[in-house]
Amino acid sequence: MSYLKVFLVCFFLLALTPMVNGTYVPYSEEYGIYKLDVNTGETHLVYSSPLEITNIDLSPDGSKFALCMYHGDGYEYSEIYTMNIDETGLTRLTDNDNWDLYPNWSPDGSEFVFLSWRESSLDIYKMDADGDNQRLLYDSGGHDADLDWVGDRIVFTRDSQIWMMNSDGSDVHQLTDPPNAGVWGNAVLPFGDYDPRLSPDGSLVVFERMVNDTTDHGNYELFIIGVDGEGEHNITGTGWTQGIVQWSSTGEELIHLVSAMGEEGRYDVFRINVDGTGITDLTSEHYPPRFLAHHPIYAGDDSTIYFVGQWWNWAILDSSLTCSISKSTATLDESITISVEVQPEIHNIDAELTITEPDGSMTHQTITLADGSYQFSYTPEQLGEYSIQVEWAGDLGHSGSTSASIGFTVQEETPPDEGIPGYPVISMILGLAIYLMSRRHSYLGKTQTIF
Repeated sequence: MSYLKVFLVCFFLLALTPMVNGTYVPYSEEYGIYKLDVNTGETHLVYSSPLEITNIDLSPDGSKFALCMYHGDGYEYSEIYTMNIDETGLTRLTDNDNWDLYPNWSPDGSEFVFLSWRESSLDIYKMDADGDNQRLLYDSGGHDADLDWVGDRIVFTRDSQIWMMNSDGSDVHQLTDPPNAGVWGNAVLPFGDYDPRLSPDGSLVVFERMVNDTTDHGNYELFIIGVDGEGEHNITGTGWTQGIVQWSSTGEELIHLVSAMGEEGRYDVFRINVDGTGITDLTSEHYPPRFLAHHPIYAGDDSTIYFVGQWWNWAILDSSLTCSISKSTATLDESITISVEVQPEIHNIDAELTITEPDGSMTHQTITLADGSYQFSYTPEQLGEYSIQVEWAGDLGHSGSTSASIGFTVQEETPPDEGIPGYPVISMILGLAIYLMSRRHSYLGKTQTIF
């Protein structure tokens, strides 16, 4: 590829890279796998796709992702893939008309457990890491979901409760018994426990529990319980719609998704200590509102995370700047009103106004269009032709724009015609009228004397 082509490609990608609070957010396709440095906010796009990506899992050695993507509309188009973390080697492992999803690596990286709807319900299956040897591991008779595999234990959701079994499918037993499990209310899921995750040492399970249905999303709290079923306790009390928790490698911290706060949709990643302290928003200050963060997982060290990013209903709208002036001709020290407006109406944007003076010098001024408009007075100090133009770089939802250049002329003030210096013309006219009238009276007087 020529240097020119490389430059053009890089320029194009940069143009599609929105920026929030100094953080560049790479944008290519609607979905992507992103890597975030939780300390700096630096974000890298690992993989981008127009296909919906629903979840990811990192191999034990940190070299590969397992992921689920939809290659069409409908559950039957959901398939499982693996891919190297450098975006190479995308490999499709399932290829059928079933709903295949939720791949989770074995501790040694040699195989997966995953969910598949191949019979009358969603059940738990196993397959080798290359996609071979797909076989049923467990069928409860109903829908099974939300897998995690650590050591020789697998935890999952069944009947809106947390269950556990050995990795060979034996010793299946219930771990939690939430109130009203499986009862439907006003939310999109029934009351109960979901998305269990085993701690790195396999001794604890974290999960979310729907505690009330006062919002359509359902309000959830995070809970921890021992694998022996003892010590169940909540670590949050926010009432948010939250879950899909992941343990840090040390087992001291957790990251999780907050998809709503009350009725407000969010889709941000939060971090919290296992004792419930130190809850921190990791993403909202770095990403625009329509950028949704899904399914976060820790990378090899706990300072970086991977997550699925979605540019939801993303569109960059055209913008238009207009600039107008109160008069096209003025004199020195006479003020001119300059008005600026942006369409569509966008609030609190900073634009650069440039005034080019007759001698070619330029005055640059940053103006803030608080309500989509701005107005100020300008007093010229030179004679000649001026031009004014306004430019805005755009934002994450609008393209930049530049107004048409408008001009005005500053002339010397034209003094009135004074006639004789020091005597205004009107005074001279009045004086002449008085003189003529006096001459007339003098002439009439002389005439009367003669006759």
